[in-house]
Amino acid sequence: MYYGRSEQALFCGRVPRAVVLLLALVFFCSVPPEALARGPALCVWDRLLHRAACPACGSTRALAAFFHGHLRDALAFNHNVLVTAPLLLGLLAADVFYAVQALTRTIKAEKKTSTRRPRRLHGDDGQA
Repeated sequence: MYYGRSEQALFCGRVPRAVVLLLALVFFCSVPPEALARGPALCVWDRLLHRAACPACGSTRALAAFFHGHLRDALAFNHNVLVTAPLLLGLLAADVFYAVQALTRTIKAEKKTSTRRPRRLHGDDGQA
C-alpha cells in the first residue's frame, strides 16, 4: 500500500513489493506448468477443511500456464487467472513506475543541490 508517492509498497513490512512480484513472475515464467501439475496438491483449504475445491485451487498452475502462453490450460486449471495474471502484471508495473519516478526525483534533487554555487559573503572578494 502506498502512503505517499515517496514511499514504496512493502511486502510484510520489509521487502519491496516489486521484488516479491518480480520473483513470482520469474518463477511462473521459468517453471513449466507440467512440473507443477505433477507435484503434490498444496491447497490448505483441502488439507484443513477437507473440501473438494476452493476458489484458489489451481491458481499456481494456472499462472504458470498463462505466463508460458498456454491460455487454454490456464483456464482449465483456474478461471481466476483472467483476473490474477493482469493484476500481478499491473501491480508490478505500478511499483516499477513509482520506483523510477522516485529515482528520477532523487537524481534531479541531487543535481540541483550539486550545481548550486556557494553564496559568497558580502565584502568577500576571494582574496586573502
